[in-house]
Amino acid sequence: MSIKPESVALNSIDFKIIFMKLKKLLLLFFTVISLSSLSAQDIHNTLFNMSPLTLNPALTGAFEGTARIGGIYRAQDFALDGGDGYSTPSFFIDAPIFRGFGKRDWIGAGMMFYQDNSGTLNLKTTTSQLSGSYHLSLDKKSQNMLTFAVQWGQVTRGIDPSRGVYSDTFAEAFGGLGNSTSEDPLATGGSGGGGGGGGNASELTKNFSDVGAGIMLRSNIGDDSKLELGIAYGHLTTPRYNLITAGGAGDANRRPAKIVAHGRLVMPLQGKWTFEPTFLYQNTTAANEFGLQAWAGHQINPDTKLNFGLGYRIGDAGKFLFGVEHKDLTAAIAYDLSLSSKTQVNNFQGAIELAAFYILKIYKKPDVKPAILCPRF
Repeated sequence: MSIKPESVALNSIDFKIIFMKLKKLLLLFFTVISLSSLSAQDIHNTLFNMSPLTLNPALTGAFEGTARIGGIYRAQDFALDGGDGYSTPSFFIDAPIFRGFGKRDWIGAGMMFYQDNSGTLNLKTTTSQLSGSYHLSLDKKSQNMLTFAVQWGQVTRGIDPSRGVYSDTFAEAFGGLGNSTSEDPLATGGSGGGGGGGGNASELTKNFSDVGAGIMLRSNIGDDSKLELGIAYGHLTTPRYNLITAGGAGDANRRPAKIVAHGRLVMPLQGKWTFEPTFLYQNTTAANEFGLQAWAGHQINPDTKLNFGLGYRIGDAGKFLFGVEHKDLTAAIAYDLSLSSKTQVNNFQGAIELAAFYILKIYKKPDVKPAILCPRF
């Protein structure tokens, strides 16, 4: 989000307007959150604003340009398990494609893909989803936009059980006397019975459809300040996702829904500086995440802006943030420094993220008919 270099500091009236809007909207969002009963862990990104379609489908087509293409890569806890940590590459493309029912409305469409790889058993979650959004202008000057969106796609989960060491083969796996085969349902693909070498099933997979939805409000406050608040629901249909169906487990075999609330405020400061506070909240039953970030930006020339900042994920990690905007290209890098009890095993090595996106701008040249002037004498 770019800010004019000549922008000046906000006056007290601007701050009053910001406070009033934030108060009403945050009250609405956290009321919805408090009424939600959700559950389980989902992927999360430190540079969440750089991965819009995994954050909220309402961000689909929410930019000025022809198309936007980008990606993000996260590697986490790479000091654990002999290097078998967690990695998540993600890619997306989206565009505003049609005019809506109103003159200032438009429809956006997009597609995103990610693959989350976790731990020694190589738990792999592959997701590909399509999203559609409707951007509704709330006033004649499009100073306030309300967006509704849906997202749908396919998810595949799988593990490699042969990489596991199970309780009934633990002694044999470490050179002692014990069973060479396992009766563990995970090792046998849920069937029980013997097999080969500490893991009898070569692969366990599960496929299911997934549905999500989102809503977002974007407001221009004053001349140069911009406010964005959004809320998204994922896994609305609570699909069955367990690799092994536990008999009589009922809802335990279903993927619990999740809720995401996010927001940011971009404000100009004196000179060529901007300030951008952001927040992210995610909840899925017992798993909660709340993070805050503070970005500062400096416009070094008309085409290039440097961004840097700090953040904190409550009870988990500190964040070091850096980014650059050059014309239509935006890139960023982040490092998470573990501050939780995990430091006892990961030696403070948390996560690193790399992200970038590019906005294509292809505009039709105007067809101007030549005019022949006949001056009078």
